[in-house]
Amino acid sequence: MRTSGEAERVARLLGVWRGETPVSVPLRDALAELIDGSHLPAGWRMPGQRALTGALGVARGTVARAYTELTASGHLTATRGSGTYVRGAGGLARPEEGRLTSFGGGPVVVDLSSGALPGSELIADVMPEVAGQLREHHLHDTGYHPAGLPELRAALAARITGQGLPTRADQVLVTAGSQQAVWLIATALAGPGTSSVVEDPSYRGALQALVSAGGRVRGIPFTEAGVDLNLLEAAADADLLYVQTALHNPTGVHMPEAQRRALADIAARHGTLVVDDQSQAELGWFRSQPLPGLERMADPERLLIVGTLSKLFWGGLRVGWVRGPREIIGRLAALRGSIDLGGPIADQVAALHLLPQADRQRELRRAFLARQFAGTAEVLREVLPRWRWSTPVGGSGLWADTGQDAVALAQRALARGIRLTAGPAFSPHHGHRTRVRLPIWHPQGRLADAVRVIADLQETRWP
Repeated sequence: MRTSGEAERVARLLGVWRGETPVSVPLRDALAELIDGSHLPAGWRMPGQRALTGALGVARGTVARAYTELTASGHLTATRGSGTYVRGAGGLARPEEGRLTSFGGGPVVVDLSSGALPGSELIADVMPEVAGQLREHHLHDTGYHPAGLPELRAALAARITGQGLPTRADQVLVTAGSQQAVWLIATALAGPGTSSVVEDPSYRGALQALVSAGGRVRGIPFTEAGVDLNLLEAAADADLLYVQTALHNPTGVHMPEAQRRALADIAARHGTLVVDDQSQAELGWFRSQPLPGLERMADPERLLIVGTLSKLFWGGLRVGWVRGPREIIGRLAALRGSIDLGGPIADQVAALHLLPQADRQRELRRAFLARQFAGTAEVLREVLPRWRWSTPVGGSGLWADTGQDAVALAQRALARGIRLTAGPAFSPHHGHRTRVRLPIWHPQGRLADAVRVIADLQETRWP
């Protein structure tokens, strides 16, 4: 039976949600915002109506109406005799409709919920060469390569070897971005009966993949030097350890060499399989080369490295990869083949042409992000002087402490057309409630306007 503890957890996540409209309307909207922000992950069983009624102090009919409308919008699904489950962010809304349109909240004016960067002009520049190579070499075959285009696997293997980890092409799986890579790992290796350890906070896409896989997920507190190694030692008997040692999302921390070596030693002593997600490694602000991770330190037979070109070049270029032991790569490729016969060949051919230009693009990204950070920091210091953050070493966002209930702030901002992602979305234990991850790449004028609205909301609600 669902305990009142889960209902109290939902109540804490909701924060202050009541408005002047009938009570079921703001409750429905607030629950939808938690789902859209992945605070309530897909597949999670909602507390029973009676339990949530008690936790919120409302009439049972209020919760029942909210659940019914969220089921109609596709956010929830009800299973007879089992309960009500989260279907996922955005539910089944029509492509032209977002949650705000469906619920009358108005259009999103500024989306500050994602750190995804604008695309590089270099992608358009290589497309004529891509077209020529497709005509000459690829259009005559089926185009199905579940493990990735052989030429790209070989190029990535050479690149990883150059970074200090000898790699063969059959140790690389090309994926549709790093998110698919993480999903494949979670689904294949972190199912029911397993335990996974992650940093807290961590990449929210990885958290959702691990939780959805059905295994137990435990978070280890994060420090200014990375995951707390003393606490990790006590939890390192887990089946899988997911970390981001090169450049951490959402904090922007690079784990120093001594701590990386200590982490690798802990994993080796316990025989733990380590996933080092290096998706952000190309986005360092103060270094011309990719930020290093565990590739020179951890046992390669117990190490999976995740990488991507989507952060460096463009999110629309769906090319990521996993480097690992041949046996595990084979398992992941078989799983990938059951859902996806292979990534777009055009994207992979484009990746072949873009890899030699990675150094140039890294410099462009570095200059752009450094400039954007300086402008964003200036705006925040002027408009939101109570917010606090540590300067990241890279990445596309700030992990800012608002000093207030950021979940409630995000709900109010959404009503004003500004989408924020609050800290609990990055935590397996729904912590960091005063934090937001704020992207820095938006044009400064647009960002400043959004920040002024947020400041007005804070002053109005929390004098």
